[in-house]
Amino acid sequence: MPSLSKLFKAATTNVSSPSHHRDCHSNDLETTTAPEIETSVVRQQPEPFKLVRPPKQSNDLEITTAPETDTSVVRQQTEPFKLARPPKQSHINPIIGRPYTQYYGYAIPNDWLIRFAEKECPEVLPERDHKCYERDAMLRAREFISARSGVWSFDFKFCFNPQDGSPVPLLWFEAFMAKYFKSGDDEIRAVQIDTVPVLAVCSEQDDSFKERPTQEQIDVLTQLIGYAPRWWVCCDYD
Repeated sequence: MPSLSKLFKAATTNVSSPSHHRDCHSNDLETTTAPEIETSVVRQQPEPFKLVRPPKQSNDLEITTAPETDTSVVRQQTEPFKLARPPKQSHINPIIGRPYTQYYGYAIPNDWLIRFAEKECPEVLPERDHKCYERDAMLRAREFISARSGVWSFDFKFCFNPQDGSPVPLLWFEAFMAKYFKSGDDEIRAVQIDTVPVLAVCSEQDDSFKERPTQEQIDVLTQLIGYAPRWWVCCDYD
């Protein structure tokens, strides 16, 4: 049985050992310091500074100015140029069995298209001795005119070509009918009828007339071609 002195020494050693002191200190930190830190954080949290919001100017600008700008652009792009339709033709086109259709546009002979392509876009043309030179030149000229003017929906129509823009002679209607049906006497069928290809931007018919170009597009076309458009009486399959 150990002596009393040995038991006292062992008890004293356990109380004063480093591990004992470390455990005691750790318990003190957990129970006393942590709550104090949390409390200090809550107490020291600053209040937000006072700020007055500015007036909502950006929303006002969006509501008033943006729609006006968009609308003006659309109107400028879609409004067709002002044009009065001519009186309806009373003469019947034997090809279509109804009155001749009238087209608004520019008289452009094939040789004019070729010269135009040689002047404006010679770099895209084949060699002059190429068998398709004239056809390609006319095609490139049409593409150039469309790209510059923005008008891609035009047609080329053969139309009567009276001198000086005068009305189509009545004899031409009769001769055209006789030539088509191979009727009438030889004198009527021998009448010379002048025709010309027309770059037509619209016709008198409702659907086409509503889709006519803008004034800006017509101005560009007139500048490119060199003379103003007018109404023509078509003698083509239309």
